[in-house]
Amino acid sequence: MSDFLPRGNCVENGINPKAIYDFVERSERENLGIDSFMVIKGGTVVAEGYHGPYTNLTPHVEFSLSKSITATALGFAVAEDKIKLNDSICKFFPEYEKRLFNEKITVRHLVTMTAGKMIGMAATRHKRDWIKLFFDTIPIAPPGKVFLYVNDNFYLLSAIISRVYKQKLVDFLYPRLFEPLGIKKPYWELDMFGHAAGGWGLYLPLEDMAKIIICYSHNGMWNGKQVIPADWVKEATKYQVPSVKRGQIDVTKGYGYGFWRTAMPNAYRAYGLYGQLGYVIEDKDTVLVFNSGIARDNFLSAAITDMCATLWDEPDAEYEQPLRELTAHLGDKDDLPVRPRNKCLEAKFNNKALFTKSSTFASMLAATMSTVYDEHIGRADLFRLRKDKDGNFLLLWREGQFINEVKIGMDNHYAVSNVSYGQLKLHACVKGAWIDKKHLKIIVRFYEACIVRHLTFDFTNKNCVKIKNTSFPDLGNLAAYYVDFSGFPLPKLLDDLLVKGITPAILTFGEPNFRTKTSPVVVGYFEPLSENE
Repeated sequence: MSDFLPRGNCVENGINPKAIYDFVERSERENLGIDSFMVIKGGTVVAEGYHGPYTNLTPHVEFSLSKSITATALGFAVAEDKIKLNDSICKFFPEYEKRLFNEKITVRHLVTMTAGKMIGMAATRHKRDWIKLFFDTIPIAPPGKVFLYVNDNFYLLSAIISRVYKQKLVDFLYPRLFEPLGIKKPYWELDMFGHAAGGWGLYLPLEDMAKIIICYSHNGMWNGKQVIPADWVKEATKYQVPSVKRGQIDVTKGYGYGFWRTAMPNAYRAYGLYGQLGYVIEDKDTVLVFNSGIARDNFLSAAITDMCATLWDEPDAEYEQPLRELTAHLGDKDDLPVRPRNKCLEAKFNNKALFTKSSTFASMLAATMSTVYDEHIGRADLFRLRKDKDGNFLLLWREGQFINEVKIGMDNHYAVSNVSYGQLKLHACVKGAWIDKKHLKIIVRFYEACIVRHLTFDFTNKNCVKIKNTSFPDLGNLAAYYVDFSGFPLPKLLDDLLVKGITPAILTFGEPNFRTKTSPVVVGYFEPLSENE
């Protein structure tokens, strides 16, 4: 069995290439934030596109699309009669609090988001018992009464499966799902007990994510073999409970078991923050998959819906080749000029520590990751620029117990370095350029995490280097996203105020510009900490 999906063209597979061409052109014009995408008909990829540094094999954070995979794991456990949807959660965790409606909360309530508990994403989780956090949370509604989109519902499902099978979730899924589909065992963020986050934290290449969505589109079949139980596919992807009443349209049409019904007829989707999407159009044997990095993906959802309005029209063959040319030249996500370097300032600050003021939430990672990761991340309080013996330009930063150093590409090409936050291993794709004699801009893009940091080092003041952060996605856009997603969207005027007016204030606290604590800023050489410090 090949690990790669078959490729074909649009016209021969009954897909209108003009619809996709118009969509890609719109995505570029309106900056919809797509990192990569595939259009798949009958299991064949008929169109695909990738912005560098992303490829079809680049692991990419799936955020809440992880829930669809956790729900799939539950489907296997139900089919094997190890877990029942009507089982109380207290059956699996008898040592935790039984009051607060906990005995009445069932597995079905977890997988349909109707457990009645609201646990914030930003709850401090570092080295904490997440199961206890769930059980001790005071409910705001009886189980089964209200749809509340809560990540911890799916974390608890993950923990239940791990307890029952005495395996990590990825190990449980490998022989049942990943291996049959030709998917290498992926990385999934873990809690202090070794349970996968469940509601978030899964990293998959687009090629592999597409395989799972295709398998769902074919009623759980793959290469003539039933992989996902057909009964589960039917139940998981149909309307089970009403979702939110207001907000972006594709979250108002009902929820299944980890999947959403959509505004398009005969369609459902797996869905994750910032535009991680897997659509199944049931009566067209068509799958659409996207990895993205935008804050409010309702714009992307609207563009996808518009594309689908003509996607199955009589194919306009004249657009086949232009579409291939367009997708082949999408280019890098970041562009920097190649300009003369300020060798004087580079020499002056070479290997010197820049200690900075910083908040608890200041991280090179996004708030969506740093606040829910098991290890403590944040309080980035030191930067260093230096040249190594081979003449490479390097950037180092420290936050909490973690120190990372990355190579900077100064020729408008990404230099790729390994980055580690404990168990979390990432690749940093980094570019830099002197935009004038006093300002050095460095772009750090973690390609697994759809996070980009734009850091501008301002050397105008001889005694105080400033590091301006214009990162994306930022907390202001994230706040606007959650207000909309919760079912209580703001009027446009207030929404704009939140994004454009309040964002700078939020950034000063959560993702700030960095200023040095001391004057002068150059305080001597920085010696890396030992493993025991």
